Formats: sequence, structure tokens, C-alpha cells
Amino acid sequence: MEARFSNVPPTKNSSPKSPLYSETAYDDAFRTMEGRCDDILIPFVSHMFGEHYSKGATVRRLRNEHFVEHENGANEKRVTDSSFEIIDRDVTRLYHLECESKRYDGSILIRIFEYGSQIAKDFSETEPSRLKLSFPNTGILLLRASKTVPDKVVIELLLPNNTEASYDVPLLKVSDYTIDDIFNRQLYMLIPYYIFNYENSLSEINEMPEKLEILSKEYHSIFDRLDGELEKGNLSAASYSAIIKLTASVAYKLTSKQKNVQEKVGDIMGGKILDLPEFRIYDQGKEEGFKEGVEEGIEKGLIKGRKEGKIIARYEDGMSIEAIAKKYDISVDKIKEILQSENLI
Repeated sequence: MEARFSNVPPTKNSSPKSPLYSETAYDDAFRTMEGRCDDILIPFVSHMFGEHYSKGATVRRLRNEHFVEHENGANEKRVTDSSFEIIDRDVTRLYHLECESKRYDGSILIRIFEYGSQIAKDFSETEPSRLKLSFPNTGILLLRASKTVPDKVVIELLLPNNTEASYDVPLLKVSDYTIDDIFNRQLYMLIPYYIFNYENSLSEINEMPEKLEILSKEYHSIFDRLDGELEKGNLSAASYSAIIKLTASVAYKLTSKQKNVQEKVGDIMGGKILDLPEFRIYDQGKEEGFKEGVEEGIEKGLIKGRKEGKIIARYEDGMSIEAIAKKYDISVDKIKEILQSENLI
């Protein structure tokens, strides 16, 4: 059957006008997973910082906009990729993560320290004779490989009384992880960026059908394993949907100059997207409804499927709230309530 879905990129004469195209696709993918997918974020943080969070751990998002005051009095807005707390068994830890698509050269560390300082100010404890600043646990995800990059860097502070303070910043590199590593450690946040491991050979793959077929089989394998994680309950339907869509978006941008690769990978992902997000999330909600064993439960499942699937998908595809309300015969206020629950408005 021919794949038809509004989010599938055109395979011929494709252009930046495709629904999948975004100049900020890499950052968008990171912020989406961090901002909406707890079951993806918590295992990632646990691995990066050597934590052992339980299944009962929860995430509390914090504001990611800060203003840095310059000497001339001007304020500059800085937006971090993520700032959040993880709460587990009455213990709360503060985190700040950044996703870096440029090749690492150390220049990001000044920005990392500035962001950390602003976050520390938000959580400062002030008394007439004392100011206490609590810096967040900070880490960087590096998308592009480099053999010279260490596993961590250190930010050191030389204080006025000639004492020193320092903290480590782990650098997690996509290139260090195989597909087996990703699934064994539940590092699902790396899947949308896995295509970066092929960046230096994309031109060659684009001209060699046998290598293109190998890449195709690898992505088929990735998606088959994702299906398995969903069935086992290691991934929510919403996070599963997010990974598929974000993988498509990131790959579409990175392969923009390799049309054969873009077409092949796009066809694979198009087949997966056909089942997203309406049917997966609808089925999950419907199943929950049936488990309640009452008529209200079934209705709840059907409504949940619609809320989490069709409405959210239409809004993310650019449809206005008014148009969505008319299409599904739901009030505008109800649409806004659904979107607000997902932090979309």
C-alpha cells in the first residue's frame, strides 16, 4: 500500500517547505523529548550522571529563559535547552542539559557556566550576611563525533580567598553508542540522532545502492526494536510516537543534500508514521478503558485516544485551534485544555 501521511516528506523535488523541515530540528528534538517524555528523560539522566532512579521518579520542569545583564545595562535573553528537577524517594536533584550539534571545541563551556549561574540564582538562599548558590548537575550531549573529546570536562572557580571550587560536566557522545547499547541502557533519546554516525559517509551511501540498503535494514531493525519496547511497556505510546517523528525530522534535515538517502529513509519512516500518533495512543487509551470494565471506562479510553492523538497531531501539523474544534466538533476551550495539558500552549 502506498504510504500517505501529511508528515511524510516528499521524495522528489523536496524542499525546506516540507512539513518535516526545520532549521532547528536538532534542538527541537531534544527539547521535545526533555519537555514531554519522562520515560525517555529519566533513564538518559541516570546514565549520564550515574544515578539509579526508580520507576517512581518524577520530573518537574523549570523555566528555561533567563536574562543576562551586560555592562552597558542591556539585558540579553538566554534560553537553555533544558532545566528541570528529578524527584525520587524524597530526594530532589537539579539538572541542566544542553544539546550541541557543532563539533566540540570547548567554547560552549562559557555558555554552560552562564546558564548554570542563572539557574543557581533562581535557587539561591539569601540572608543578610550570606548568599548560597546551588549549581545544577550539568551535562552536554554531543551529536558530532570527535576522537579528541574527553568524557567529561571540569569547570573550575578560583575564589577571592585563594580557594578553588570545581564541578564536572559529563560529555555524552552519540558516536560512543551502538544500537545495542542504546536499547540495553534505554537511551532512547539518542535514537533521533543516530543518523549522525553516518554523517561523514552519507555522500558515499547516497551513490552506492548496496550501502543504502544496509542503512535501510538498520533503521528497520531500530523500529522493530522500538515496537518491542512499546509492547513490553518500556516506552509510553506518546514517547514512541515522539521518537519516530523526531527521528524522521532530524534525518530529513541532515540528509538534505543526499536525495537518495533522504528518499529511502523517508520511505521507511513514512511507513511507521502511518500508525502514529492516533492509532497507537488511541489503542492504549482504549485498552485502559476496557480494563476499567465499565461503560465510562471505555468512553475514557476513546476520549484519551482522540485527545492524545488526533488533536495534538493536527495542532503540531499547523492546524489552528478553531479549525481543529470544527473538524472534531469539540469546543475551543476543550481543545485549549488538551493542548495546555501537554504544554503546547
